[in-house]
Amino acid sequence: MSVFSDTLTRYIEHKNIKVFSLAKYCNLDRSTMYKILNGKRNPPSSEVFEKMTQFMHLTPIEYNFLKETLEITQVGPDTYYTRKSVENFICQFPDQPATDITGSSFSPDPVSEQCQTDCISLVSQQHIDYYVHQMILSESVHADGKIAMFIQPDYKFLFSLLASLHASASLKIDHIFCVGTECAFTKDHQLINLKYLREIFPLYMAGLDYSLWYYYDRIQSHYYNFNLFPCMILTSDAAILCSSDYQNGIFIKSPDVVQLLWNQFISYKEQCSLFFRPAPLTPENHKAVIDSMFDTFYDQNDLIGIQPEPCLTPFFTGNLLHEIFNYDLPQADAILAAAEQAFQMNMVKIQNEQFLIYSTREGLLQFAKTGLTNEIPEIFYHPLTVEQRIEILNGVRQCCKTGVYRFLQKPLSHLPHNLHFCIRGTMGSMVFKNNTGQIIVLNIEETCLVSIFRDYLEHMNPASYCSTEKATELVDQIINDLQNNRI
Repeated sequence: MSVFSDTLTRYIEHKNIKVFSLAKYCNLDRSTMYKILNGKRNPPSSEVFEKMTQFMHLTPIEYNFLKETLEITQVGPDTYYTRKSVENFICQFPDQPATDITGSSFSPDPVSEQCQTDCISLVSQQHIDYYVHQMILSESVHADGKIAMFIQPDYKFLFSLLASLHASASLKIDHIFCVGTECAFTKDHQLINLKYLREIFPLYMAGLDYSLWYYYDRIQSHYYNFNLFPCMILTSDAAILCSSDYQNGIFIKSPDVVQLLWNQFISYKEQCSLFFRPAPLTPENHKAVIDSMFDTFYDQNDLIGIQPEPCLTPFFTGNLLHEIFNYDLPQADAILAAAEQAFQMNMVKIQNEQFLIYSTREGLLQFAKTGLTNEIPEIFYHPLTVEQRIEILNGVRQCCKTGVYRFLQKPLSHLPHNLHFCIRGTMGSMVFKNNTGQIIVLNIEETCLVSIFRDYLEHMNPASYCSTEKATELVDQIINDLQNNRI
């Protein structure tokens, strides 16, 4: 038996459906239908599945549940729930707020003033939360503040507190966590490693000087099987060691002990690898970051990506690029030359079928309205004229006809505007704006994360994106509206 056959059998029994009648409606013989019901035959094709659901008069909830069991049976539960976790991460990717988040200034009482002893036992999560709160806020106003964490990203109070801090060049945060070596899921079937990623991402959005380090191990064994105080939080002058459920621990102020723990943390960090390599785009490092971004186009690997608007850079070539480029930038000539070469390489990849981009109609429509694309920071170029936009759209139209560019449908048709994700070979990168409006290029160093995103994008359900014909029609409609001043 399979999860699909079990569910289908329950529906048939609950609705008093005759197997012979169902088989006849689906153009199957009765023995084939019984094999499907017994899990001895592969799940039916999409056409047969739709006929089954029509005959049984399923409600939308029943239909969606049966369809989910069909997909689980076809690819296996681990693969199915991993891909769903990726989809949820993409759908819930944080968009930049409409206005900058400034927060309020902290004037915390230093931890040293809160207690007069070097060691305090902590006997509840509320107790731990209190001292974590005092430690973090006190450290956040130090001239050279530093925070170190050896902890999984499941302590919501801690990570919410950190995400609320002001971005400050004087506060440095280092975090070591364990990446599971096996596919492990929460009770609601979310991939644990991706759940952790969602928890820490608000720290990048807050613009903090935050470095995430990882090592591989079995999470359950390392943190939950009779391990005494496996979690640690350090500041310049205090430390907390606590259990993995954050119910009990020890608060420490002894300078010698705190220094000992810092030395231990540093030795652990030397054995770990950097999970992300963030590169904020600032006036001082335009050239360095752009060179890093353009490396994407120079390597020989195929490129697959997902973002709100189609990748428009292959069509920013020749005279067009020279017409729109901002020559007031430092090192303008060098940046322009690099961009022109990179975008030409992009077109070569399209021609060699090494390119696949998922995007949304709304993203393309936004470009048609503004002449701007979020994949290139506005500082580098001027908005395109209507004629230039139409030239770009005609290039997009051709890529839709060949299936290189695909427009997303539900549930991804309203992709967060802030997400630009691309994968090439074993490398991946995300480009987004943080809460202060700063553009961040986040290069992914951990290959397992890259592989699960690649698997999702390479095996996306065809029902999740438009056919080539419909995609071409969408572009034609936008071009027509632009030509007739309806945009």
